[in-house]
Amino acid sequence: MKIFNKKVFFLSMMIMSTIMMLSSSKWLSMWMSMEINLMMTVPFIFQNKSKELSEKIMIYFLIQVMASMLFLIMIMMKPILMNGINKMIMSMSMMMKLGLPPLHMWMPEMMNKINWDTLMVMITLQKINPLMVMSEMIENNMIIISLMITASTVGSIGGINQLSLTKIIVFSSINHMSWIMMCMIMKNMLWMKYFIVYSMITMSLCIMLNKLMVFYINQFSMNSNNYMKISTMLMLLNMGGLPPMPGFFIKWMTINAMSETVSMYFIMTIMILSSMITLVFYMRMTFYFMMMSTAMNKYKMLLKNKYTYILMLMNMMMPLIILI
Repeated sequence: MKIFNKKVFFLSMMIMSTIMMLSSSKWLSMWMSMEINLMMTVPFIFQNKSKELSEKIMIYFLIQVMASMLFLIMIMMKPILMNGINKMIMSMSMMMKLGLPPLHMWMPEMMNKINWDTLMVMITLQKINPLMVMSEMIENNMIIISLMITASTVGSIGGINQLSLTKIIVFSSINHMSWIMMCMIMKNMLWMKYFIVYSMITMSLCIMLNKLMVFYINQFSMNSNNYMKISTMLMLLNMGGLPPMPGFFIKWMTINAMSETVSMYFIMTIMILSSMITLVFYMRMTFYFMMMSTAMNKYKMLLKNKYTYILMLMNMMMPLIILI
């Protein structure tokens, strides 16, 4: 008799709700698909009966419900309110769902100390729905641009003094979301390419860190072989956007699109500087690999298998194919 795998079931339902969202043409059906997604996410996160995890789930549930309520109210008030105000508040509700500043405080706390597989789903798959809604109504105005600059700076500065890898990746995710918002403002489909590349890099990194069972920076001094160390180091630098890796090329494409508009030069400079700060704390993590001695035990050689090669291919080569 096969044991029912609830995680696979809820994950497949989350993917179904995302497909429903992508194929929706009305605001109400978009809202409904987001609610189905939320109802499937709560049991997906729930792993054991710990008080700490229950608190995290409650934080996530309340924030998402508040954002959904605000979104639904704006849908109902669409005939009454001015179009600009309506779009602005709807965008703000999606920012709350995404965990973007100034509505981001729930996200690092909620994501801290959760499993890598859950974190991977939360910062990739769960961002598709709000991003699709935002892409439909984002406008190039000063409020959106100031929020985007805030997201870029908070995402970079917030991760500097962190020791928890989950928090570092969450703050890095906030920084990447500001770049995706910038792609949306440019009114082209570049944001989709950016998101796919970001998802691939993040997923492969989370799978590798889950494999190594690492949650804090000081745990990087583990006795793994040279191949594993170099693979993880390259994945971290790719996430930070070091040239000549896919994480850098997609930012380069965004900068190229921004440079066509003179008014974007100042914003572009701030975003590049914040991205460099993000690269600093990823490079700091790689120092642990470079400084520590390596143990080449025979059983450690078993880790150098096809699985690791596939992860490296997913991290380095597949995003480049999408960028072509």
